[in-house]
Amino acid sequence: MTDEAVIWHDLECGSYAADLPVWSELARGVRGALLDVGAGTGRVTMALAREGHAVIALECEATLANELRRRADGLAVEVVLADACDFALASAVELVIVPMQTIHLLADRSGFLRCARRALAAGGTLAVALLGEGVEPFELELDADAVELGGVRYESAPTALRRDGDAVVLERRRSRIANAGARTHEDVVRLHELDGATLAREAAEHGLAMLGGRRVAPTAEHAGSEIVLLGVAR
Repeated sequence: MTDEAVIWHDLECGSYAADLPVWSELARGVRGALLDVGAGTGRVTMALAREGHAVIALECEATLANELRRRADGLAVEVVLADACDFALASAVELVIVPMQTIHLLADRSGFLRCARRALAAGGTLAVALLGEGVEPFELELDADAVELGGVRYESAPTALRRDGDAVVLERRRSRIANAGARTHEDVVRLHELDGATLAREAAEHGLAMLGGRRVAPTAEHAGSEIVLLGVAR
C-alpha cells in the first residue's frame, strides 16, 4: 500500500515537467554522477537517470527516499537520506541541481551552500531554481489535483497564496474521500523570499561565482522559475 506522504507528493509535484529540458541540458557532458537536491520521489532524478545519467538523489524524508529507491531499481541512482543543509558526499560531482524552488524551503541556506561547495569538483556548477514569474497572491479555492487509488480519491486544492513578511505562504486543502466518508486537512508551505542577487551574494561567501542563468516560463498550474548558475573556480 502506498504511503499517503508519497501520494500527496506525487499529486502536487510529480506531474510538473516544464523545467526538465533545462536539467537535461545542464547534465549533458557531466562526467560521473550529478546530485539532485530535494529529490522527493524522483521527478527529476528518474528523468535524468532514464537519459543515461548517474544520479545521487538527496532527500530528507525517509518515506519519499524509500519510494525513490523502489522506483529507481535497475537505474544508476544512489539515494542518500540526509538534510540538504548538512550533508557530505563520498566523491565530488560536476553538477548539483536544486529544482522546483527547494532552496526557498531551507532553514539554513548558508549550511546548504557550504555543503554544496564542498560537494562540487573544481569547475563544477550549482544550478538553483528560484521562484520566477507567475507568483500572484490569491485567496480562493482553485481546481483540485486529484487521483483515485485503491477506491480512495485524493484531492489537493490550493486555497490561498499570500505574502507574509519575508515569505510566500501557499495553503492547500487536502481531502481523502472514501466510502467511510471524507477526511480533510490543511497543508501550509512557507517559502522564504530569495532573489538571484541575494543568492549570488550569499554564494560568493562560500567561493561560488555567478555564471548566468536560465528561465522556465510559468504554466497554468505552476509559477515559473529563474535558474541561477553558480560555479567553482578552477
